Amino acid sequence: MGIKIESGNHPLLKKITLSNDYLTATFVNYGARMYELWAPDAHFKHENILLTLDKEEQLLTDTSFFGAVVGPVAGRIREGECHNYSLEKNEKKHHIHGGSNGWSFQFWSVTTAEGKDFSRVSFSLIDTLSGYPGPIHVTVHYTLEKNQLIMEMDYWAEKQTWINPTSHTYFNLSGNGKRKIQEHFLTVKTKGLLELDKDKLPTGKLLTSSKIIPLLLKEVRLSDLFQIIPQGLDDPFILKTLTKNEPNLILSEPLSGRKLEIFTDQPSFVLFSTTGFNSPITVTGQKMCSQLGLAIEPQHLPDILHFPHWGTIEALPNTRYTRKTIYQFSTLDL
Repeated sequence: MGIKIESGNHPLLKKITLSNDYLTATFVNYGARMYELWAPDAHFKHENILLTLDKEEQLLTDTSFFGAVVGPVAGRIREGECHNYSLEKNEKKHHIHGGSNGWSFQFWSVTTAEGKDFSRVSFSLIDTLSGYPGPIHVTVHYTLEKNQLIMEMDYWAEKQTWINPTSHTYFNLSGNGKRKIQEHFLTVKTKGLLELDKDKLPTGKLLTSSKIIPLLLKEVRLSDLFQIIPQGLDDPFILKTLTKNEPNLILSEPLSGRKLEIFTDQPSFVLFSTTGFNSPITVTGQKMCSQLGLAIEPQHLPDILHFPHWGTIEALPNTRYTRKTIYQFSTLDL
């Protein structure tokens, strides 16, 4: 077990690295981000399986949320309206990802802890800048324990507000981004996906008979999936109710032999295959390009405020809420 803390060139920036015999993970307090995650392939070679911004100045100006905790509310809110409360319209006429002063764009305070079988970094924030009713008090714990990275959030607000955060982390199991994600295999235990309009907002219709659902339920190679949906994935999927030991999502890459299983207590994933995401920014030593990573974002359904029959993200005053996602790594038998 081990914990290492480094300072960046910015006076408030800190990088924290946790390590054990199986995983090494680096986090950044700007946006409480997952920054790097080194996992072994089938031949015990450790490589970074996240898309990581190479330069500190790119990290501090990032608007694509690489590894960031997105909040108070992830996704879009139609016309920025929350039950007669107006939020910043920062994407056309809509609100997205907590606004331009959301959790991804704030520096969080840092504490660490270590035990016999775990190491942990905790990021804490009192949010008064996002424009949501508050203040909102939030802590994100990242714990390394054997072959698992465990992400836990707890939060509460001083006033009634709305909270639906996520982790916006991009995965590529080939290691150091040396191959695109077409040869990854994906399984999602889903009931269906939400229909979206031209602004990427839900229409309220759940697509249970989409032709990609049976493929995702049994395992599909992403190159085959992209033949059916050439626009790629940028969609919210409602998850089935599973037993405690069943993963909600499985991602693997047979060429490296890496396998990722995700267990979450959240009711949906937004999956984004970075199709069409070409940019001069550099990640893991190369220019960002289409289908270089898969963003996996556990959360409540987007724009749930306008569809109350889906549930609620209302946070009552002085009431504590928690959520948990486990990233478990292993290797395939090659």
